[in-house]
Amino acid sequence: MKRIRLTSIAVTALTLAACAQAPTAQIDAAKQAVDSAKAAQAPDYAPESWNATNDAQAKLDAEMKAQDDRWAPLRSYSKAQALAAELKDTADRASQDAATAKDKAKTEAGTLIAQARDEYGKAQTALQSAPHGKGTEADLASLKSDTTSIDGTIQDAQKAFDSGDYIGAKTKAQSAISSAQQIQKEIETAKQQRHAA
Repeated sequence: MKRIRLTSIAVTALTLAACAQAPTAQIDAAKQAVDSAKAAQAPDYAPESWNATNDAQAKLDAEMKAQDDRWAPLRSYSKAQALAAELKDTADRASQDAATAKDKAKTEAGTLIAQARDEYGKAQTALQSAPHGKGTEADLASLKSDTTSIDGTIQDAQKAFDSGDYIGAKTKAQSAISSAQQIQKEIETAKQQRHAA
């Protein structure tokens, strides 16, 4: 009976000692997953998943601090192990979400750059057919300058695309499209006013 009781106490002591060990390997794996998510540009392409990763990191940090503040024999890292596993899963999901979103953004950016080039061509054509005459020289000069700047914006969009900045490429391409469409609209309005005069 004594032997069974001593064995039971020894097993309990070993179990407590195991729980009192910080889950270093799990935490390191979770940190590596977080670093991978950051490298996959999760903050830019998967902000919701990245925020969930930050929340999971904060929970793990708080639990580790709570255990570190306890008296050593009373420390238990079982909850920290679970939180480290949760952090790793959340960070892995953020990496996957970022990769998916980045592929989608790449396709969208390519489409928008093509559209921007098309709208730029339309703006150039519209500029050639813009009404000329007294009082229009200043307006035409301004429109020509605006059209030239669109070409520069499209080139910047292409550079951003080539460097893998698909969000920046989309933003620049959309700006070029808006500017080109605005020029076309202004020229069309000028034509209508000329016909009405």
